[in-house]
Amino acid sequence: MAAPRLILVTGASGFIGSHLCAALSARGDSVRALYRRKEPPPELLALAGAAGRGRVELFNADLSNAERAREAVRGVDAVIHAAALASDWGSLELFVRANYDSTVTLLEASREAGAATFVYFSSATVHGFGQHVDTTERGPYYPLKYPYPITKLMAEEYVLAQNAGGFRTTAIRPCNVYGSGDHMSTYQMFDQIMGGVFGYIGDGSALTCPIYIDDLCAGVLAALDKSESGGEAILLTDGQKVSWKDYARVMYAAVGSKKKPVSAPKPLAFAAAWLMSTAALAVRSPTRPLLTLYPIEQGSRNYHFSNAKARELLGFEPTVFFEEGLVRTAKAYLEDRAGRAPDGAPRLKLGRAPG
Repeated sequence: MAAPRLILVTGASGFIGSHLCAALSARGDSVRALYRRKEPPPELLALAGAAGRGRVELFNADLSNAERAREAVRGVDAVIHAAALASDWGSLELFVRANYDSTVTLLEASREAGAATFVYFSSATVHGFGQHVDTTERGPYYPLKYPYPITKLMAEEYVLAQNAGGFRTTAIRPCNVYGSGDHMSTYQMFDQIMGGVFGYIGDGSALTCPIYIDDLCAGVLAALDKSESGGEAILLTDGQKVSWKDYARVMYAAVGSKKKPVSAPKPLAFAAAWLMSTAALAVRSPTRPLLTLYPIEQGSRNYHFSNAKARELLGFEPTVFFEEGLVRTAKAYLEDRAGRAPDGAPRLKLGRAPG
């Protein structure tokens, strides 16, 4: 481990960002936790007030504001840029502003401020949706259709091109991250299991690519510390070949449900997603329809990646795999659910997005 430093973490109020802040603080780094909301969430406030080894400083900013970006990076040794617009719905222009323009603004400010390292959160989705089994950073790659992966790749290519002596840049491509506090994906899947239906597409044999949040954080911190990561894009996943059928089965069991996962025929799933998306686009709806093509494409094809490069360059060794990880996540989910009001009517959810 490197000597303690001051690290800026963007997206600190989110699932991944908050865990990164906690991991950095636990090992003795000081953290400047950047969040965009009007008020920081309780978890982030608690982290800032905890008596950890490293201090956590809360910093409110919108990265579209160049002056605030310069203030955010003042005095930092390194930056982990985890903030993003992560959605399967919205205009390309909106995603460009959030995911590309803000990254350029932050990186330029970081370099000017004297930061030595810039770790960017890209995504495995930059590989496109096709048949992925043991896919590496060398490929294969499929055409990108959706604003999220398009702009993630745009920003990744820009970030890696800036790698130079005295300013190291790295792009992390996380696969499907899950764990306690994952309100945007795994907790929603659990909600569907508890109050509606959840399942897979076709026979459920398509592979997915989970990585538990603690393992992700370990990989990111290794990339932050190791000079070998400079100029590299690195996939982070646990590497197991897990089908959606098996993943859903463990999810149901983890929350104690006696129900069984549902199977949606692939043609029906694609047709429903196409109709809903087309209708929403026709009226220029800013609201995501019930179902989009994005999760159907991802969940109906093999989506499995290799972590060989991360093992070789970073010494990455995942320790929590999906059977154990989902049980841990379900425990946290059930505790959270017991303390919140019932949601509205359940809706069908297949797969995940954007991942």
